[in-house]
Amino acid sequence: MLSLLGKRVLHLIPVTVGVSFLTFMLLNLLPGNPALTVLGEGATPEAVAAVTAELGLDDPLLLRYWHWFVAALGGNLGTSLDSGEPVTALLLQRLPASIEIMLLAQLIALVVAVPTAIVSARRPGSAVDRATGLTAFAGVAMPPFLVGMVLVLVVAIPFGLPATGWIPFTENPVMNLRSAFLPALTLAVALYAAYMRVLRADLVTQLTQEDYVTTARAKGLARGTIISRHVLRNAVFPLITVLGINMGALLGGAVIVETLFAVPGLGKLVIDAIYQRDVVVVQGAVLVIAVAFVLINFAVDVLYAALDPRIRHDRAAS
Repeated sequence: MLSLLGKRVLHLIPVTVGVSFLTFMLLNLLPGNPALTVLGEGATPEAVAAVTAELGLDDPLLLRYWHWFVAALGGNLGTSLDSGEPVTALLLQRLPASIEIMLLAQLIALVVAVPTAIVSARRPGSAVDRATGLTAFAGVAMPPFLVGMVLVLVVAIPFGLPATGWIPFTENPVMNLRSAFLPALTLAVALYAAYMRVLRADLVTQLTQEDYVTTARAKGLARGTIISRHVLRNAVFPLITVLGINMGALLGGAVIVETLFAVPGLGKLVIDAIYQRDVVVVQGAVLVIAVAFVLINFAVDVLYAALDPRIRHDRAAS
């Protein structure tokens, strides 16, 4: 296990460097001069030249990347062109709201998706199976902004939940959960659809094609017992993969939901920075999201090896 972990960490280093390089290059090759963001459109050429030199924008692109990368390794992602605040501090202020909504959305989706998939897989092709499949397809087809607006009408207004705004957990835990529920539920709709479909498909495959299921039936075990004690354990691996991918994607994919519900999270910060042409904030936020995605997938890979000895031994041998 330690050998496998060491190999995965070595693979992680060039991936992280490559992600940082692409992030820096893509944003710095965009047209426009950040100096104008600081000074305004009416700035004189002399002032623009002075600020350009101060920000190091007249240095070669690769040299600028190296300086930025070395500073980022030390936790310094630059200073916001709009507010003058450190980008790292801005990200740390916004991350808790995004992480809370992401975790709550994952919890809601799993609590609904796992039992629904089990009920659906027990009788493939039944009316219940078709109904749950229809809800999953609807969850995939509906865009998040439409789901959010529908939930405001059918959930927020009838039950008195806040449709917009955010209360930090440290101020009032109960009100915080009330303000986080609707954004999390909006994200959970698409997550539920993905988790239910993946788990249901693998459960059906296990129940109809695996020899150990036939053996368990021959021993007289009930279908529910076979699913809960044996099949679900094997079917959970594809779900872990999708869960890990969505954990990383939610950090950057909650932009629409955070904007719709006025949640002061990472996605809202990126949108505001784009409108303000604050490329330094966008650059730092994109880097954090990309690195988080890489690290989460690394954690999923390690979890796979910890749960399944076959994967651990095969990869160690290779």
